[in-house]
Amino acid sequence: MGWFSKKLHSIRERLFGKGQQGKKLSGRDAKQQRGSAAQEKVLELPAKEPEAHRRRDPYFIQIGLDFGTSYSKCICRDIMTDKAWIYIPSKIPDNELPFLIPSTLVFQDDMISYPEEAGTLYPEKGLYNIKNALVSVANGNFEDSSLRPYLNAIGGSEHELLHEFVTGCAVYFLAGTIGDIRQKILERFSGLGEHPQDYMAINMAIPVESAQQPNVNKIFEQVLKEAWGLADRIAGHPVLHWKEFQSIRENRESDIYSDEACNIYPEVSANVQGFIRSRVSSPGIYLFSDTGGGTVDQSVFIFTRQDNQAHLNYLAGRVLPLGSSHIERLAAEESGHTDCFALETWKEKKERGEDVPELRNAQHKIYRDLELGSSGTLALAKKKLFVKNQMNDIRLIFCGGGHRNYPYKKAVMRPFSGPLFSRSISPRVIGLPTPVDIELKDHETHWMRRLYVAYGLSFEKSELAPFTYPNEMSNPKPEEVWQRYRKFTEAPTKEQC
Repeated sequence: MGWFSKKLHSIRERLFGKGQQGKKLSGRDAKQQRGSAAQEKVLELPAKEPEAHRRRDPYFIQIGLDFGTSYSKCICRDIMTDKAWIYIPSKIPDNELPFLIPSTLVFQDDMISYPEEAGTLYPEKGLYNIKNALVSVANGNFEDSSLRPYLNAIGGSEHELLHEFVTGCAVYFLAGTIGDIRQKILERFSGLGEHPQDYMAINMAIPVESAQQPNVNKIFEQVLKEAWGLADRIAGHPVLHWKEFQSIRENRESDIYSDEACNIYPEVSANVQGFIRSRVSSPGIYLFSDTGGGTVDQSVFIFTRQDNQAHLNYLAGRVLPLGSSHIERLAAEESGHTDCFALETWKEKKERGEDVPELRNAQHKIYRDLELGSSGTLALAKKKLFVKNQMNDIRLIFCGGGHRNYPYKKAVMRPFSGPLFSRSISPRVIGLPTPVDIELKDHETHWMRRLYVAYGLSFEKSELAPFTYPNEMSNPKPEEVWQRYRKFTEAPTKEQC
């Protein structure tokens, strides 16, 4: 058990006060309360404590982990100084984008490990799309294509065994990643863990569509908590026999206090934290389309602000299996070779922008499917509106490492000229601002389009904007829907003439 898990009980009292653990505080109030409580604790330290402990306030480090389908990303924040920085993994996968963490494992001869070759998404005997596989087993979709590598690895299709294997792989990946993140934090903050009130916490995101499903939300929360508890032992993804790894899992001590450091939050809400905090933001209705490696995550939400408190009301949230990695998969299928080497080859051709028939056909299919999917997202959202014409004022936010003008932007824009609208409209596209509270060099600012989720998650959970899920928003009854009626002037009577 790590040092942080033994400190959390007193930390809870320091952060929230006795009997106020559930009370919502504004960002400024929470920070003031943390600072003042920390000072009181420092003054109360017994004389036998080392002098170094009394010379500084406690550290409070918030980890924001974007668990991605193809790549994961992380941003950490020193809550007491409100400064954030990008986590760079020990095994740098990409010299140009060193913050990317391939969400991929290797399972060979009953040994679980992390790929040795930097940056590869499709290693031999690879287990990829871990997040999608976890959603599939949580929903009981055991025939989903994301589970094929896992079925091949265990050599069977027994549902209970497959569920356990996928869950274990997710725990191994997250524990190894979180362990390395914590080691990097320890290197950055000398003496972290020596003060009795030092504290770490983690926020992790999942799509709105998944987050509102209790079975999916539950499995992600369980996996995160288990990985958090194992992180010190699995840091850096050591090569382990599967039985040895299972033994480590079974012998983990349960600690309800360390569990409380783990929080699940919707991806879109995390993505727009920087936007809703900025001066350029304004209340209204938005369509958010985030193109990742495996999926396009779309949400329509109404952003409101009252008494300086932002709130996000989701009208619709969908996860469309149309991310950028599907382009190389479709091209590989058309070429007749779908092995790991072929997938890596087509991925490189796609990233170089090669104009070949297989890639053109793949992009065109993604375009058609995403046009239909985006129409479905907008239609679901429109059902929730009391004033249907409100959709005409919608604004668009595009994000994600896989986002491109074609096929992604053009496909999402197409439905606004379709039958959902009485007339064609051209929604305004809103850009997300570059945060000023994060360590970024000039040549690194373009990294942010891949990092907005992790950035949003780096705020302490009481400071994250509250939200309402789509399934908590009821459809209005017909008589509640506001209709614009045309006023007709009555014809004049004979007497009036």
